[in-house]
Amino acid sequence: MPPLFTEFLEFSKNHWQEGRPILVHCNQGESRSPTLTMIFMAKELDIITNSSYQEAAKEFQNIYPSYNPGLGIQTYLRKNWQNF
Repeated sequence: MPPLFTEFLEFSKNHWQEGRPILVHCNQGESRSPTLTMIFMAKELDIITNSSYQEAAKEFQNIYPSYNPGLGIQTYLRKNWQNF
């Protein structure tokens, strides 16, 4: 999982800085793509808190109520949130 997150953040950051739109999607829009969006909003845009995964997820669910991350993603982000 680490390459997925770090490569997405680098790609998105570059596109955002160039003023280009970013579209993030997956099959159901409940776990993978919303998680990547949440990380970008917290780590690069400062739209939601960056203090912890738990706090970021709470704020993100207010924006995107359909957020339903899988257990593997939740566990990974709880352990590695500060590494991004």
